Amino acid sequence: MNFVFTKYAEKQFLKLEIKIQQRIKNKLIILKQDKNLFDQNIKAIINLKPITHRIRVGSHRLLLKQEAQNYTILKVGHRKEIY
Repeated sequence: MNFVFTKYAEKQFLKLEIKIQQRIKNKLIILKQDKNLFDQNIKAIINLKPITHRIRVGSHRLLLKQEAQNYTILKVGHRKEIY
């Protein structure tokens, strides 16, 4: 399983504070290594096409689109602004 940022999501990610960026990176690394933690942390999203899943990192969210075994990160942001 791999995580790939879109250009838009990458711009949003780079606008975040360094501390938050590091938390997100660490979370993605941990989820990539442990299938059980991945299953516990990823949540399905209904009626928000093309977004299929989300991952919570503190008060920030990563909105994902599932493509086979890969996940494309479409948006990154604070939970108040992301949906």
